[in-house]
Amino acid sequence: MRAALARCAWAAAIAAALWPRGPAPHADVADPPAPRPAATPAAAVSTATATAASIASPVRLAALAPADDARRALVIGVDGEVFEPDGAGRWLRRLPCNTARPVVAAGRAGDAVVALGDGVVFRLAANGWSALRLAQRGKAILGSGRRAVAAVGRQLFSLEALTGGEPTRLALAPAPIVALSGGARTIVVTTAGAYRLDGARLVPLRGLPAGARPVSDRFALVERGVVDLATSRITRWPGELTVGVTAEAPDDGLVAMATGPAGLELVTLRRGAITRDPLGLAGTAVGVVVDRAARAVVALADGRVAIRDRGGWTTTQVAEADVPPRPGAAPARSR
Repeated sequence: MRAALARCAWAAAIAAALWPRGPAPHADVADPPAPRPAATPAAAVSTATATAASIASPVRLAALAPADDARRALVIGVDGEVFEPDGAGRWLRRLPCNTARPVVAAGRAGDAVVALGDGVVFRLAANGWSALRLAQRGKAILGSGRRAVAAVGRQLFSLEALTGGEPTRLALAPAPIVALSGGARTIVVTTAGAYRLDGARLVPLRGLPAGARPVSDRFALVERGVVDLATSRITRWPGELTVGVTAEAPDDGLVAMATGPAGLELVTLRRGAITRDPLGLAGTAVGVVVDRAARAVVALADGRVAIRDRGGWTTTQVAEADVPPRPGAAPARSR
């Protein structure tokens, strides 16, 4: 037995001398794969984690582009990043594009998505963003509501009806436009008063409080509340809430994201009554959309997206989509 062990040790020593540890000579060995970073722990209530082979990016979000089904809304980053829903509760960035200016608002122009950044209106196409020329001079503002309208100075434009590839001018206001909304009626607030668009004419809108900002053709925000443009009735927000972003809701409603003692709440105003739905998390909401099935999507500035479906809230984080491998042989490695 001792002789056999000695012979084995002698053979091992010779093999180690002739064939050192490591790859065989001339073997084409790939570099070891880099370790995958650990997924970021999900925050807040029950969570639908966005694990798209790459971890969530630290992008800052700016707005939501609404859709009839809230789950199909697009999430827009500050630098124009576009995050699309994947149908499984995640929002992924598949199109590598950015805007030249930081985005502050977004909306829908028919089937297209539009965004506003530092007075420039951008339109999203299959290959990325392009700037729309509204006027030779001046900075644009983007309207709220379900129809996309914009203004530069006294000029009012439709972003849905294009003339020669450019937005169509609807009217010329008597004074610079400072706020507007589009819907069944277009509401315009100027430095000299409020108007509604009637054909190609702007007709004075009586009874709108000074400083009101239209959210839709039905509602306008006022100090600590909202005014119903059909009845002139003002509804005050609950005193403990600080209201942020707002949006038009189905069935002549209005939704708002508010911050209260318990964190973020989705506040709904319909037929003069306010309902509140706490999200169970804190943060800064930058966009909200609610559909007819009472589903809701809320975008938060820190990259989270909160989803209400079947009565409960879940959260996810926007992420980069996997890049599919290109067909063909792997690239050669230099030595």
